[in-house]
This record gives sequence, structure tokens and C-alpha cells, in this order.
Amino acid sequence: MKKTILLVAMALGFSSSYAQLTTRENDNSVEKLGARPVAGDMGFTFGIDLSAKDSGLFSGNLLQLGNVLTYKYYLADDMVIRAGLRINQSSNSAKGAEADSSTNYSSPTTGGNFGTNQITEVKYKSVDRMVELVPGVEKHFSASNFFDAYMGADLYLGLGKERTVNNIEYKNGDFSNTDARTPNRMVGLGFITGMNIFVAHLPISIGLEYGWTAKWTFAGKTKHMDDGQSGSGSSTVTTWDEEYFTNDGGAIGTGNSTSNTTRYSKLKTRSFLAETNQDVRIVLNVYFGK
Repeated sequence: MKKTILLVAMALGFSSSYAQLTTRENDNSVEKLGARPVAGDMGFTFGIDLSAKDSGLFSGNLLQLGNVLTYKYYLADDMVIRAGLRINQSSNSAKGAEADSSTNYSSPTTGGNFGTNQITEVKYKSVDRMVELVPGVEKHFSASNFFDAYMGADLYLGLGKERTVNNIEYKNGDFSNTDARTPNRMVGLGFITGMNIFVAHLPISIGLEYGWTAKWTFAGKTKHMDDGQSGSGSSTVTTWDEEYFTNDGGAIGTGNSTSNTTRYSKLKTRSFLAETNQDVRIVLNVYFGK
């Protein structure tokens, strides 16, 4: 009897709930972010570079190692600031002592022979770092929720440095110290034209950017500071203390695009490149509100 009453109650309850579900109307809701972003909204930008030769200003972010992280912020419905950032640093170091050697070491600068000696200490360090900042601005002209057109500009600032230190000391008093430093500085400017198509009511747009870019590069000059001594304890002792520059972009006036063996007491290096449509990219923007 109790089971029968329980089953009847459950059946009545299910019937009542089903009736409510079939007649209920959804609550009204207001979307905070529609298809088109407005003032205060932000976004992530991803891109695919279509240009034949990358200018280095902004090739796109495909979530790959070394890509520039890119973001947008809407100051107003028609005014956007954008920024790209990349920070890279790699380093290696080694330090050793009291290693028996059976190799005749030669000076990398004078060619003098160290002889077969016992190494008392070795110090090695290499550092490669780069910081890139790409601020920009966009001015939008269309208010359509489907199509968007804009013009803008990007400024590229790059600052990096490569350094290698290799110091060796020997038991007989010979030693060799090398220190090579290569600064890398880059400045770029780009003017872009862009267009976006907003996808349905999703906070996503797909578009195209192209324009004119220019880039100044001050790199490829390596400063060397070498000193050492060989032949210690013998009648002929050779010492050196040198400071000179090499051009990693190629020896000047030799026609050799790869050689960097020529030594200069003074050296300046600079390259410049400007072209239309050097940066052409498909962009995907994903927007979000506060």
C-alpha cells in the first residue's frame, strides 16, 4: 500500500514538472558584449604572415615559440591602442678546474703555441637577450556590426645583446681571455590599412592588414677584447692585449658576404629597408569585456 501511494505521488510530481517545463518561457537576457567591441573592451590578436619577406615589425602570433604577444584595448568605440611584446633570453655557462690536457693549444689571436699543459681553470659564459616592444594605434571608420575598416600605425623598438666570454688558465702561467660583445638595436615604423568581418554574434573578427613599413637595424658589429700569454717559463714569452671590431654581416670592401675575419679599429654598421606591402597578414581578434 505504501509503495502504491509513493508511486502515485512520484507520477503526479513528474506530470506537474513536465507541464511547467513545456509552458515555461526563457528569461530575458542582455548580452554585455555584442559582435562589435566598444570602449573599454579588450582583445587578443593572432595573425598569419603572408608577406614574402618579413620586415620584423609584426609578423603575427600563432602561439609559436618566439612570437610577439599582441593585445588590444578600445579607448573609444573608434579608437584602439595595440601593443606587442617579446622578451627573450638564453644563457650558458661552465666553470672547471684541474683538467689534464694532452692537446697543444694555440692562441686564437696570435697563433702562438701554449704547449701541452695542465689547465688550472676554465670559465665560459654566453648570453643572448632581446626585448621587443611594438606599440600601435588604430582609427576605425565603420560603425557596422558586420564590417569594420580602419587605419593605423605601429612603432617597433628592439634592444638586444650577445656576449661570449671564454677564459682559460694553465699551470705554467699561460692564459687566454676572450670577450666578444654584439649589441643589437632596431627601430621600425609601419602604417597599416585594415579591415575586419565580425563573425555572427561571437566576440570574434577575421580580417586583413597591409601597408608600408620601414626598419633601421644597428647590429652585426662585434667588439672583441682579447688578452693572453703563451710560452711562460721559456726564453720566448708572447703576450697580447687587443681590442678590435669585426663585421658579422660581411667583411667591408671584400665582396665576401660571410667572412667576418677582418679587424677594424673603428666600425659602424647600419641597414635600412622600406617597402609597401612588406607586412601583409590575416588577423584573428578575440574580444572580451571587463
